[in-house]
Amino acid sequence: MPDLFPLAPESIQAFLMVFTRVSASLAFMPVLGGQGVPRPARAGLAVFVSAIVFPLVDTTGVRVDMDMLALGGMIAGEALVGLMTALIVTLVFAGVQLAGAVIGFQVGFGIVNVVDPVTSAQVSITSQFLNIFAVLLFLTFNMHHLLLNGLAQSFAQVPLGGFAPDRKLLDLVMDATAASFLAGAQIAAPVTMILLLKQAAMGLIARTIPQINIFIVGFPLTIAFGLLVMALSLSPLAVYLFKLFSRMVSQVGIAYHLMG
Repeated sequence: MPDLFPLAPESIQAFLMVFTRVSASLAFMPVLGGQGVPRPARAGLAVFVSAIVFPLVDTTGVRVDMDMLALGGMIAGEALVGLMTALIVTLVFAGVQLAGAVIGFQVGFGIVNVVDPVTSAQVSITSQFLNIFAVLLFLTFNMHHLLLNGLAQSFAQVPLGGFAPDRKLLDLVMDATAASFLAGAQIAAPVTMILLLKQAAMGLIARTIPQINIFIVGFPLTIAFGLLVMALSLSPLAVYLFKLFSRMVSQVGIAYHLMG
């Protein structure tokens, strides 16, 4: 009589744990996940990646006779590994959006908001522009390939059920958060400095030629200077974002090492 259920229960349980780590990472990771990606596409990508990675994963530590408490702890650990990956990637894009918000406020676009399809939140139009620019560069630099490859290699550094975070993991998260705020300030620095000089120049003009209505003249000049500096800084910004993405990939690898 043919075997109607050829898969061993241990294999099914191990695959579900692999799927937990992969889906937790892809569901919250920008570009590959988020609310902007349809749920069937996210689920299909998670199943596809899990099916490719599963034959390479060591499943000897997974047993069917484990109690529910131990099994729940292992599943929670797998989910935390995936969420940590998504968190580090999200912090990079959060820095880019922070820079866009600062630029939008300086230029005068503080009330010109659009709906971010990823987070469904109201963001500045300059934040959305820089976010789209960063996403395109993220795909151009093939960073999604490196992240998926790192996610597949994470099972060698953090085996199934082997989630054991080190104390230095919190320091890594704090460093990534600080780097996100620093990146936002550095990306917005050219526009901020130019507009500061422009404001100083307009103040001198207002003192020397009081007949000029400085508010009517200054507002379109602020927009023009801000957009011009943004356009001129896109090329250096691409180089800077490549360094940010490279640092992000290395931080993800360090995080896997600290969780294993």
